[in-house]
Amino acid sequence: MDFRSFKSLKLDFFSFLKNFKITDKLGLIKPGIIFGNLISLSGGFFLASHGNLLNIFFLKTIVGMVSIISSSCIFNNIIDRDLDKKMNRTKNRILCINTSKKLLVIIFLIACFLCFFGIYIFFIYINLICAIISFIGIFFYVILYSFFFKRVSLYSILIGSVAGSLPPIIGYLSVNNQLNGFCLILFFIFLFWQIAHFCSITIFRYKDYKSADIPTISILYGFIYTKNCISFCIMSIFFLNFLLYYFSYVNFFYCFYVNIFVFIWFIFSIVGNNFLLSCKKWSRIMFFFSIFVVFLVSFLLSINNFTMSIFF
Repeated sequence: MDFRSFKSLKLDFFSFLKNFKITDKLGLIKPGIIFGNLISLSGGFFLASHGNLLNIFFLKTIVGMVSIISSSCIFNNIIDRDLDKKMNRTKNRILCINTSKKLLVIIFLIACFLCFFGIYIFFIYINLICAIISFIGIFFYVILYSFFFKRVSLYSILIGSVAGSLPPIIGYLSVNNQLNGFCLILFFIFLFWQIAHFCSITIFRYKDYKSADIPTISILYGFIYTKNCISFCIMSIFFLNFLLYYFSYVNFFYCFYVNIFVFIWFIFSIVGNNFLLSCKKWSRIMFFFSIFVVFLVSFLLSINNFTMSIFF
């Protein structure tokens, strides 16, 4: 193979992406959010399926979830475009730069299609309860969080966290098709995780939220109160993981290893800023540590049904 030709082809490809602003348009669906939610969905799915892939069924679940999240993120971008213009992190998003009504209408129609397509996939190919929960997630994130609460209330963080806590439940119910105690406990684990995760963001993105006049917890109550909320949420996750083990939804391996890292996360939430780092550096590390924890939770849920002897 002529690697010089390959290099030229690669440059042409990236030039194409840049010229047609493909990456900017893809940013509307927030790929990072989609990826993170697919990881958490997979944790619930594989726990319920006892580690079996269920190829086509899993693929249908993924397609439905990607469609739902993509539509919600596009709606959020449309609603938030005036706020995004005020923040350094988001001021270069395509809807902030390109104010064409034609583009806005096209993007809105795409979001509507993805929304109905995702619900259709869940209703026809998965089950009714997943379709209902998907609709609830859209309602909470798009209508309640983006349209109403984000601009006026501190409690937008709670509303948004409800929506963000549903993918692992959907993954579990897509196979199990029955609400039970596991769904309730897992929901609260991810709810508290979402709050701790977002509180960290409000600290290191403080100036952005301040310039956009968004009433976050760090702006209204200060950093110390926000840090205390983060620590409380982490300890809640710690005890909720014990409940999963107590009611025999997970094995000892999951409970032991997840809670080791959750406890480290908790200790760092207390001593990291007070003794080691500046507030901004501390909040960034807390942000990345929270991502690591949610990946760990999802992974260990996925392999929960394998024998413990493999790991010990």
